[in-house]
Amino acid sequence: MPKVNLTYIGLKLAVIRAARKARNLADRQEKLTATLKEQSDEVVRIADQIASLNVDASTVAETKEVGRYMHVLWKAATYYATAAQETSKYAFAADRQAQESHGGIKEAADKSPVKMADRGWYKQE
Repeated sequence: MPKVNLTYIGLKLAVIRAARKARNLADRQEKLTATLKEQSDEVVRIADQIASLNVDASTVAETKEVGRYMHVLWKAATYYATAAQETSKYAFAADRQAQESHGGIKEAADKSPVKMADRGWYKQE
């Protein structure tokens, strides 16, 4: 198994990058979901308009069906957008927890009067 060179700083940077990426993707998903809702409503409105213009019933029915399908897709996209926002929140919470749990370790070791707290001490042994 390959050796992994993992440091607190490296992990912290990776977590914050992942959290920011999750937030950006969640924001994009919300915008796409809003667009899908607008388009779904527009197709239903068009179906009502063409019905009032006495367009043949099968065309009106097909247009309404497309609107219904788009509405179902919009609902699914809404659930996905909500899950994406939750993922983003959890990623930022993981970063905060890491800071609370481990953020002071380096500072404490740097201030410690004990020789073993000095990284150089381990290299001498």
